[in-house]
Amino acid sequence: MQSVEELAKTITALPRNEQEALLDKVAQLNFQKGLADLSARYRARLAREDRLDIPVDEIWDELRRIRDEVAERALPD
Repeated sequence: MQSVEELAKTITALPRNEQEALLDKVAQLNFQKGLADLSARYRARLAREDRLDIPVDEIWDELRRIRDEVAERALPD
């Protein structure tokens, strides 16, 4: 594997459009990795709380309840 310095030299030797494409790809991969890490942490939390296998209908009901509660707090009668 190349050192960071060698990689930097290789990247700076690329044409500008290839550098930009590479940076875009790195950003996309970092975003995907971040989503995968977040998903893994969330699944682990749900497993710890024994909520990993809740039926979808129950999840939607809870989300609706939370939405209604937030709306009531934001716009009380």
